[in-house]
Amino acid sequence: MKPEQLGKIAKILGGRLEPAEAERVYAGGVCTDTRMLSPGDIFIALEGERDGHNFVMDAYSKGAIAAIVSRDVQIPIPQIIVSDTLEALGNLAMEYRKAIAPRVVAITGSVGKTTAREMIAVALKTRFSVHSAKKNYNNLIGLPLSLLDMKENTEIAVVELGINQSGEIERLVEIAIPDVGVITSVAPVHLEGLGSLDKIAEEKFKLATMISPDAPVFVNADSQVLLDVAKKHERKVITYGIDSDAEFRAENISFEDGRPHFTVGDARFELKLLGRAPIYAALAAVAVAKIFDIPEPIAAEALRTFQPREHRMNLFDCGDIKILDDCYNSSPAALEEALKTMSFIKAKGKIAVLGDMLELGKDEKKYHREVANMLEKYAIDEAILFGKLMKSAFDEARKNGFSDVKLFEDDFAEARDYLLKTVRAGDLILIKGSHSMEMERFVKALVENFCEEDAE
Repeated sequence: MKPEQLGKIAKILGGRLEPAEAERVYAGGVCTDTRMLSPGDIFIALEGERDGHNFVMDAYSKGAIAAIVSRDVQIPIPQIIVSDTLEALGNLAMEYRKAIAPRVVAITGSVGKTTAREMIAVALKTRFSVHSAKKNYNNLIGLPLSLLDMKENTEIAVVELGINQSGEIERLVEIAIPDVGVITSVAPVHLEGLGSLDKIAEEKFKLATMISPDAPVFVNADSQVLLDVAKKHERKVITYGIDSDAEFRAENISFEDGRPHFTVGDARFELKLLGRAPIYAALAAVAVAKIFDIPEPIAAEALRTFQPREHRMNLFDCGDIKILDDCYNSSPAALEEALKTMSFIKAKGKIAVLGDMLELGKDEKKYHREVANMLEKYAIDEAILFGKLMKSAFDEARKNGFSDVKLFEDDFAEARDYLLKTVRAGDLILIKGSHSMEMERFVKALVENFCEEDAE
């Protein structure tokens, strides 16, 4: 955020500045976490599991110039008192977005948002000053922080809209004010808060219904549920895909050790990422770039060097084994994609270390039972399952006659030790599970035991 006077910030938020004489004091930035606060920032005390009001003195000691609070706090720095600090954060970001006035590309979807956002940003940077969040900032806290982090010369902002409850997308769109929409997919993710796949599709498609009717909206045409919703709302969309007859379609697809090569128009794409999933992200990037007059060959060249982020389908050699680190998060669709990707990679043996998939609602056992069929479908040699929900997958796999499967419901040390004893030279090991399962511990154990030089 560019430096701004506290008096103006208070006026934007409809809050009360105490003391009023501090109206000409400038704040240099915004922060909601004292661990990331820089001197001169204004600290916003958000309420939640940890009440930010309990950390206002800590913010002061670290150099906060002021605080935005929802109740009076005894601190020796100015404070702006508002009724709702989360709403204030969003409103401040909205006004800053209006002041900077970039064109905003907003991406939503069940899976693939972050990769799509990053690829779109890389393609657009070939001609524009582009802002894209450094982290996975996509919720009612993260999106405002991402927008407030924009530089004044930003021409295009590329943002994610992530939701896990009905009604959240409306507020995110209100804050971001998108000029372009991208909907990547619909899959069984956050079912606890959103319900059925049809409900998820309706929520995601609100992005298309809330922006200008003339604004371009790009939709993954291989997601039939998305196309059905689009027809119901009679909203013109621009399609991209692999299997469908889309306006931007990947053709002549091949894989080199899991990394996809394909053609779009006259341009040949070669990605460093793994599997089919990044093809969709690249297609979204190509499609969006095209409306900004960036041709396919330039986008292809920009994406050629794009690297995967940590713990997101990251394949690396570790001594005599290969590790496919995809432990950032998990869902049924993402897990199947990861297992499918293993089939594109040469290895003597294939081991899947899988943690629970969370937030799947009332059908969580059914989705975990389906894991057993995936293990057989993609010819996994051995499976190590971690978590209480994975018992459904274990029982189903044993029922199907898959004997090389081991379950560890809650003992990480035992699961880790079993994995280390099981791995053999030439193996490919997939590590994947929901974020809170902390599956990166398995990656760390493999690295420490099989490629000691890298672990030092």
